[in-house]
Amino acid sequence: MPKLSRRSFLKASAAVAGVSTLAGGVVGVSRAQELSKGGRTVNRTTGLPRVTIPSTCLQCQARCGILGFIEDGALVKIEGNPKDPNSRGKLCARGQAGINHLTNPDRLVYPMRRTGPRGSGQFKRISWEEAYAEVASKLRLIRDSGRRDEFVFAAGILEGTGGVASRFARAFGTNSIVEERALQLANKWTAQESSWGAAMEVYDLSRTKLILNFGSNPYDAHTSYLPLIQRLIDARINGALMVTFDPRLSNTAAKSDEWFPINPGTDAIVALAMANVIVQRGLYDTAFVESWTNYPLSRLAEYLATYTPDMAAETSGISAADIERLAVSFGTIRPAVAMSGDGVSMHVNGTQSERAIALLNVLTGNVDVPGGYCLPRVYGLSEPEPRPPAPPAAEASPSLHCASCSPGQLFAAVRSGQQKISALMTFMANPAYVNPDSGVSTAILKDETLIPYSVVADMYMTESAALADLVLPVASYIESWDVQSVPAWDMVPFVSIMQPLSRPLGESLPFADIAIELAKRIGGGMETYFQFPNMESYIGSVVAKIEGLSQAGGLDYLKANGVWYDTKAKPVYKAYEVAGFATPSGKYEVNSTRLSARGFSQLPAYEPIPTQEEAGKEELTLLTFQFNVHTYGRTAACKWLAEIVHDNPLWIHPETAREHGLHRGDRVAVNSKAGTIVTKVWVTEGINPKVVAMGACVGHWESGRIAQSVRFKSSDTDTQFLWWEKKGKGVHPYHLIPELIDPAGGGQAWLDTKVTLKKV
Repeated sequence: MPKLSRRSFLKASAAVAGVSTLAGGVVGVSRAQELSKGGRTVNRTTGLPRVTIPSTCLQCQARCGILGFIEDGALVKIEGNPKDPNSRGKLCARGQAGINHLTNPDRLVYPMRRTGPRGSGQFKRISWEEAYAEVASKLRLIRDSGRRDEFVFAAGILEGTGGVASRFARAFGTNSIVEERALQLANKWTAQESSWGAAMEVYDLSRTKLILNFGSNPYDAHTSYLPLIQRLIDARINGALMVTFDPRLSNTAAKSDEWFPINPGTDAIVALAMANVIVQRGLYDTAFVESWTNYPLSRLAEYLATYTPDMAAETSGISAADIERLAVSFGTIRPAVAMSGDGVSMHVNGTQSERAIALLNVLTGNVDVPGGYCLPRVYGLSEPEPRPPAPPAAEASPSLHCASCSPGQLFAAVRSGQQKISALMTFMANPAYVNPDSGVSTAILKDETLIPYSVVADMYMTESAALADLVLPVASYIESWDVQSVPAWDMVPFVSIMQPLSRPLGESLPFADIAIELAKRIGGGMETYFQFPNMESYIGSVVAKIEGLSQAGGLDYLKANGVWYDTKAKPVYKAYEVAGFATPSGKYEVNSTRLSARGFSQLPAYEPIPTQEEAGKEELTLLTFQFNVHTYGRTAACKWLAEIVHDNPLWIHPETAREHGLHRGDRVAVNSKAGTIVTKVWVTEGINPKVVAMGACVGHWESGRIAQSVRFKSSDTDTQFLWWEKKGKGVHPYHLIPELIDPAGGGQAWLDTKVTLKKV
């Protein structure tokens, strides 16, 4: 397949940008502000003073620093915190739209108990006393019967199972802990941990000179969105070259020097062919490979020799000449970095593909060096004592007892009878919407023989909450406390705080407060791990153990500044030279003993994807992607973001469209073995002809009226002007995606669904 240079796809880039263009309409207007003499922030219209409170955003996983502007006791605006070393005062549309959670009339504001059949929408308001008593009674019964693992705790993609959420589940004694993040990240986690002992990586982009980007789209979506994209922009300003391999012309691909519309799921064979060229031409870093990897170079060279550029070209659609040329460039330009994203890990061969791309960094010695592929720098946040012990040996389903199990794996185990559930508690998780094959997950949640009791703690009546027995109203991150240390993109670790910018709406409560109260009511020793009265006290205990922060003022310093880091610290590279890598060998494990012990390839390998090899003549591969103003359906209830993106037409190449008799705007039925959806067609040169693509995050059937593009009258006058109601709410592509797991990593293969098209 021919490459597309930067010059030749400028026109296509403009088309991509047009997808996210804001159409006309009415949105809420934040009141303007200015600085008065002396630096006080005031309202420019009224002159009223504004108080500024720092906190942390939770509209995506990046957790950028924010400032809340409080006027007359109310939050009126959110901006970036310039003291945050990761986000550097910048804030994306999602972060600014977080304030919409305070004005959405469909927020849950009191506990509710189901009164009709599951899914009937029949609930009645109850008191917190009734809610606490009911949940505590159910969980106490499970614990006392010795079936602790039949209590399943599931956490949302943004919250995860850290902090108080994890403490609650461990204190109860269950091994059955799942989190939505594993649906997207389990394969990457497995690949990274099995190779160098850390679950994630940091690309030191601002100092690099060449970027080979396999399937990552940081201009739209990344777990470290704003921090990463700022460093990428720095790199480009400094003259770094970027080459992107992606079947779709993403915004990142559009801003690259070269874009290769690679055949989906073939990244590993291209990376391994490049590795072969680097070794054969002697372009590797001898000192690093011989001292810090656990596999002899001579044997690795023999293994890689089977991955020739010609073979990779036939499989990937990228010419052998381009593969060899880019391999030589990567082997000679220093520093350089090969990065990978969801477009790699979300295949059934995602784990090995991640390892193959990382091998390029290893061979060239670009590991934990300036401008390279680096280990994450974070502070370990130690819980208050006493800490709950690890749960006892598994009682029910050993296959699920891991911290990174996903809701998809859970529901598959429930359906097959491997996992029995007596009670399911979800905290900001929405399996009916985010799981593959949404219809199956919905059916399981409805079935009281499979899940006898379900309690949902959420901000909205989500697709899963509508199927629960009890719904608990949770405060948003704007109304809650937390503390975190996310990977530092300038390589100096830091700690940041989340603190309330507003009182919780109605009777809603932060989940930490709910967990503390439930632990005390369940009793039986569980309460001993929750002696702190509230989350603010918990955070105080955590930060008191960080010496430099404690000396700076501890919790009071964080409350005043939002973040803390050692201002005297400088980036320190090659951390492995001090204590080695966190692997069995202490080295980077090109030969992964952890994977081989489980029966998987010990060396990075290209594993052909069965669904592609078995595809019929009329079948295409469906790719899904995230819009830059949404986060896996979690932001659809924010009116400003819903106005920007509320629809998701099907991307299709002109050649493929002609073969199917389709034109832009036509309605088409997209069919897979899991289901059928109908959507509109968007014809574009910016996609591999063997592929069609749809954005996710829209197509809600619950989660409030704004998420469903329904115009209505309310206390927020903006809801009367949802002009996009007539355009519809989009369609949810996960109805099409069957459950398909990478056996090595346990992650869902989101990008391996075969579909057929029919004009309607």
